[in-house]
Amino acid sequence: MKFNYLVTLLCLAMATSICAQETAVSLTGGSGVTGEAIQSHLLLDSSVVVQGWSMGVCHDTDNLELTAAQDGPTTAIINGGGAPDFNEMNIYPEGLTVGVVISFVGSASLDPGTGYGLLDIDYLLTGVATAGGLPIDAEVAFCGTLGSPAVDVVIVSGGASLTPDQTPANIQIIPPPDFCLDLVCQGGVSDSILSWSECTPFDYVLVHRDGDLIAMLDPGVTEYVDADLAPGSYTYSLLGVVFPDPVSNPEVVSAICNTSIIPVTAEGVTPTVGHYLGGVDVQVTGSGFLAASDTEVTIDGVALLGLVVVDDNTVTGLLPSSINGVGSVDVRVANSLGEATLPGAFTYGFIRGVVNGDSQLDIGDAMYLSYYLFSGGDAPACLEAAEVNGDGLIDLADPIYVVTYLFRSGPMPMTPFPEAGLDPDQANGYGCNP
Repeated sequence: MKFNYLVTLLCLAMATSICAQETAVSLTGGSGVTGEAIQSHLLLDSSVVVQGWSMGVCHDTDNLELTAAQDGPTTAIINGGGAPDFNEMNIYPEGLTVGVVISFVGSASLDPGTGYGLLDIDYLLTGVATAGGLPIDAEVAFCGTLGSPAVDVVIVSGGASLTPDQTPANIQIIPPPDFCLDLVCQGGVSDSILSWSECTPFDYVLVHRDGDLIAMLDPGVTEYVDADLAPGSYTYSLLGVVFPDPVSNPEVVSAICNTSIIPVTAEGVTPTVGHYLGGVDVQVTGSGFLAASDTEVTIDGVALLGLVVVDDNTVTGLLPSSINGVGSVDVRVANSLGEATLPGAFTYGFIRGVVNGDSQLDIGDAMYLSYYLFSGGDAPACLEAAEVNGDGLIDLADPIYVVTYLFRSGPMPMTPFPEAGLDPDQANGYGCNP
């Protein structure tokens, strides 16, 4: 390509000297998404009269494709309202070159000024930015490496070739939105709680339960409570909908989760009677014990010791000591999602003859009674337990009755024995208030 030499030789023939010059060329950038077209404008600012120019413009070939170029608005009318006498453009994979002589005979030139539009260059954005990541900055810049021989960046004024100031530009390729829907679902005793996070805010969210639409949520809503459900399993489907622009089809992101509604219930307790000192294994059955991690079982308001949630229907633990003596008390199952109570389902009782502070009848009980009766020992915590033989009195006959039962195959103590229970004749007894 020899037109850059032609421009220089022609201008040298037209003038022999110029004053101090100042010229600058620049490119404009833009932004868009992959597949869009962006037009970059080549502009000239000059404080001197211009008779022609030549230059190359290179681009980032990894991310841009030059598809077309045409005269800018200034170039199109620069020669008395028409095109220049000489206007040569060549397009390469890496960019383009252009050479312009406004008038071979010097009848037209470009006066000093700013913002002259010399060339419009069309680029296709081919780079693909990572979704949700940073944009790609693809540079377009002046260069003197294209053509054979290479075309220099030159502005001709007064017959002299001037190297202008050069300002490149970036064409930014915007990454596509990162559409995601991270869904977390939690069941419970009556409600399903759905919560989610969005990489890109949705224009609206559709909530389906078992295939039926149950809610359409506005932008910015990231939680939904499906309340007052019957026990059972439920499948939820969320559809996040985004309209990238007014003419494109919507982007739809979906997520699915399952919940179980298991109400906290209390169905039974085994055993139903225990000694007021506690310490025996207790099992409570029901449902919803695994619905939350804080399930607790209490008997008369006192938590089972060493509680173990065996499964969603079974809890075990050690019976705590009674805090209110003997009698029927409530069994309560509770967690952060609900509670259930079995009124009067458990009975704290005593064992007749057992008086020395444990829950087993042995010779120690006979000795304890003897010390109480004849040596000033402490009274039994449960006096009714000391009335062993059923005669309505607490006397020497009671420890003898115990020893006879233990060592001479005598009759058993009166009810309650051998299991804990209540006095069948509470109105006429001594009472049991440990």
